[in-house]
Amino acid sequence: MKIINKKRHLIKKIVKAVFVLFVLWIILDNILIHTTVTNVTIKDLPKSFDEYRIVQVSDLHNNVYGFDQSYLLSKIRDAKPDIIVVTGDLIDRNTANVDNAMLFINGAVEIAPVFYVTGNHEASVGKPYVDLVLRLHEAGVTILDNDAVSLISEEDVITLAGVRDPAFDWSMTSEDRVDAEIKQALEKVSGKQVTILLSHRPELIKTYSSNEIDLVLTGHAHGGQVRLPFVGPIYSPSQGLFPKFTSGLYEDGGTKMYVSRGIGNGIAPLRFNDGPELPVIVLVSER
Repeated sequence: MKIINKKRHLIKKIVKAVFVLFVLWIILDNILIHTTVTNVTIKDLPKSFDEYRIVQVSDLHNNVYGFDQSYLLSKIRDAKPDIIVVTGDLIDRNTANVDNAMLFINGAVEIAPVFYVTGNHEASVGKPYVDLVLRLHEAGVTILDNDAVSLISEEDVITLAGVRDPAFDWSMTSEDRVDAEIKQALEKVSGKQVTILLSHRPELIKTYSSNEIDLVLTGHAHGGQVRLPFVGPIYSPSQGLFPKFTSGLYEDGGTKMYVSRGIGNGIAPLRFNDGPELPVIVLVSER
């Protein structure tokens, strides 16, 4: 009888230990930022842009990592970016804390030039978004609101474009809205150049491909928020259950698209098997 009681006691200890480790794993997975480095080969990429480094911050949702965003900024600094791009949902519709967003922005502009496009949460907050835009301009951030700029390296040029999230105007479908916005953004670009597009929504990959974009950087999907072994991502905004485009590199025709898992959590308070991601995109010339 004593042996049986000892076994039961041991089993209870093991179960408790496993539970504690499981909870600790979830907590750490939600607070540790995972830097991922992805080489993206681009056809006709100018030679001086070979190994050009782009750090992508997506879906921050007002989260703060470290005192005054020190942890997030140190991760970005360690990645040695040539530029930093923000692909939407910098703020959150439920809190709209512009101060938290600007803690990150004010530190980021000291590291590298920063480029920004909106997400669906910016479209939902009203006046705080106006405040955010003013403060982004003051900080020196380039807002790509259906617009494009030239990135210059030595004597070479590529195009960086960005589109506003379709949630700002539901007078047409997301596909038609973003298609029109891409054409507006690129209408002043002369000649054929390698084009990188910043857009919040990965589910519009067919629209990006039809416009012959070389590389699109997106977020919005939060990696599926919950990723189960042997099943994969469970749910994503705009894609629903078992979403197709949630994390990593995809390709459609001649267009490549990287989907960031994002930094913040949004509506759901926790991630599972889907930690916050800081993507580092390294452009690579065809060899």
